[in-house]
Amino acid sequence: MSASETYGAAARAGSRAGLRAWIGRFDWRIPLALAATYLFFGSGAAGTKAAIHTLPPLAMMASRSVIAGSVLLAWGLKSGAKLPGKRQFASAALVGILMVALGSGAGAVGQRTVPSGIAGVLSALVPLLAACIGYALYREKLERRALIGLLIGFAGVGLLLRPGSNLDPLGLALLACGNLSWALGAVLAPRLGLPEDPRVAAGSELLGGGTVLLVVAAAMGAFNELDLLAVEPASWAGFGWLVIVGVGGFTAYGYLARTVSCSVATTFSYVNPVVAISLGYLLFSEPVSLRMAVAVAVIIAGVCLIVSTRTQTPCNPVHPFTSGAGHIYIVRGRGRPLLLVDVPSNAAPERPT
Repeated sequence: MSASETYGAAARAGSRAGLRAWIGRFDWRIPLALAATYLFFGSGAAGTKAAIHTLPPLAMMASRSVIAGSVLLAWGLKSGAKLPGKRQFASAALVGILMVALGSGAGAVGQRTVPSGIAGVLSALVPLLAACIGYALYREKLERRALIGLLIGFAGVGLLLRPGSNLDPLGLALLACGNLSWALGAVLAPRLGLPEDPRVAAGSELLGGGTVLLVVAAAMGAFNELDLLAVEPASWAGFGWLVIVGVGGFTAYGYLARTVSCSVATTFSYVNPVVAISLGYLLFSEPVSLRMAVAVAVIIAGVCLIVSTRTQTPCNPVHPFTSGAGHIYIVRGRGRPLLLVDVPSNAAPERPT
């Protein structure tokens, strides 16, 4: 064998050994967790659509939140986390009221007349609205790239909802109000002293908001509309899936947040609209127009610009919000607070000087 042939054989053997070593080091849980976050967070609107077909929206969302919150809280406490104090639980309940009772509750009612794909795309309003609220309340300025992303995102939403879209104005208004309330809860949460354990924090938020929503639903007679014998299997499936989304989505995202960079862990931010529209088309035969596809692409571009402003450090989450559609956090960027999508902080940020 010539010298060149010997060298080639050694190189191929080295490549195969390197490939085997890489496969041995590769953590297959990461792509599985990524796929889970895409599926769980992107399918929330479709699950809601199926559930409210024969279940009252407010009663359904309240029950779902209480069940998922109980599971998360029990899980956290059984794992050794401390029971939250009165102040911590009150703070978590306030966030839950904003995000669950007002956010998810209004969104579920709005989905009675708005396609699930549109509702999923409109969840992209949350980071855009949160950026505006953060600036209005705390003068939190965005980096230039994130500001451009904000403007592009709103342009995409405007294209989606322009006159002639044949969408129910009341349903859209309810979804927009729900997203606004969700964004407000996201901005306030890091400043309220929530429980340190993420399962306890998320569970307390769900329980607090879900309990308030239960009272509201009962006062409005939502449970009087409930006929368990008339509930179709698809609605039970949608309800069960929403509970799984709350618990399973937290588990998958929590694992990613501890093991990969935020830019990887939060890629579902721009996958969600695509998943929502795809499921709406496949499950409910909702139409997908060229204008909708262009609007989604524009919205995703805006979200990508906002997300790309972050650092590559691990997320180390304090409390991912698992009560519906979207996760927003405050982080410190270049010496001042910077509002980004899905980037948690280990402590409440300092105000800019």
